[in-house]
Amino acid sequence: MQGLNLWALCLLTAVAAGLLSCTGGDAESVSDKSAPVALEQINRWSIEAPDLIPNPSVAGVLLDGSLVILDRSLNTINHFDSEGNHLETRGGRGRGPGEYQNMIAIDIHPDGRVAVADLNSARVSISSLFSEEETTFPYETGWNPQVHLTGSGLVILNHPFSMMTTDPGDILMRIYDSETRETEEFYQMELEMENPPFEQISCTFCDFQFTDELAFYTAPRDTSYRVFRVDPDTGEELLFTRRGLPPVPYSQEEKEQLREGRERAMQVTGMEPGEYEPPEFKRRFFDFFPDGEGRLWVVRHTEAGEALKIDLFSPEAEYLGSLDAPENMRSIRYAGNGRLFVQFNNDNPDRWEGGVYRVVKL
Repeated sequence: MQGLNLWALCLLTAVAAGLLSCTGGDAESVSDKSAPVALEQINRWSIEAPDLIPNPSVAGVLLDGSLVILDRSLNTINHFDSEGNHLETRGGRGRGPGEYQNMIAIDIHPDGRVAVADLNSARVSISSLFSEEETTFPYETGWNPQVHLTGSGLVILNHPFSMMTTDPGDILMRIYDSETRETEEFYQMELEMENPPFEQISCTFCDFQFTDELAFYTAPRDTSYRVFRVDPDTGEELLFTRRGLPPVPYSQEEKEQLREGRERAMQVTGMEPGEYEPPEFKRRFFDFFPDGEGRLWVVRHTEAGEALKIDLFSPEAEYLGSLDAPENMRSIRYAGNGRLFVQFNNDNPDRWEGGVYRVVKL
C-alpha cells in the first residue's frame, strides 16, 4: 500500500496534464489505406492462476517462446513455458537478495533479461531468467520512473525529486553500463509540467520507447496525432503524424467510466473529488512502439464498439497503411524476431490472456 497512494497521485497528475493540453481535430478528413503487412497468430495463452498472478501488471514473451508475467501485488517474476505451464517464480516481498518490496518500473527483454526498479529500496535490479546472475544498484527516485532494456544497456528515466525546484518538469535519461557498473546521464529533456505549450513534444508523465542505439520515441498527451523520434546525440526530431484524421468522441458510457475511475483514484489519495467534466474527445492514439526494422506502430483510438486500428510508418515517418488490431486487444509490443506480443481483455479477473503474432508481409 505504500506505493499505491503515490501511483494514484501520479495517475491523477498525468491525466490532468493531458486534459489541460488537449487540442481540437484537423479540418481536412483523410481515410485509411491497407497496410503492407498482416498479423498471423502463432501462440495464445489463457492462464488461470490467481495464487501465482493475482495482479499481473507487465508481461512479455522470450525468444524461446516462453512467457514472463510480473505480479505487482506479490512482487514476483513468473516464468511459464510456451504451453502455459509454470516453470519458476522469483522475487517476492522482502528485504533479502532477489526480493522486492514495491515494483514501480519493469521491463522484460526477449533475450530473458528482466529489469525492476523498486521504490522502497530505491534500487534497480537486472536479472536473467536463464542464469542465477543478478545485478543491483541504487538509483534516485522521482516522478514517472521507467526502465528500458536496450542493446546499449539499461536506460533509467524519471523526473528526480531533487530536480523539482531547479528544473521542474524535466526528464532525466541515464544509461547503466553492466561492464563498468556505472550510470551515466545521456540526455535531459526540458519540459513544462503545468500548462505545457502545444510545441512541447512530450511531458513529465509521458511514455518513452527506446531503440538499441538510444534514439527514443515520445508523444505529448493531447488530442493531436504526433509521435516524435529524437536523436539524443544531436537533438534532431522526426515527426510521425497523420493530418486530417477526425477526432474520436467519447460515448456517454465511456464518460461515465472516466468519472467513476477518477472518483476511485481520488478516494485512494484521500482527496475530495470536486467537480469534473470528462473530455469530449479521446486522444488520437494510446500506444506506440518501434519494431526491429525501424518502423513505428501506432495504436489508434476508435469509437466505442469499433475495432482498434494500428497505423504503420516507415523509419522515415512515411505512413504505410493501417490494419485492425487483434480482437479484445489490451496492449501490444514488439517481441523480437518479427513477432508482436499481445495482451487481451477478458471478463474473468482470475484469468490472464495473451498471444504472439508473426508479422507477415503482403
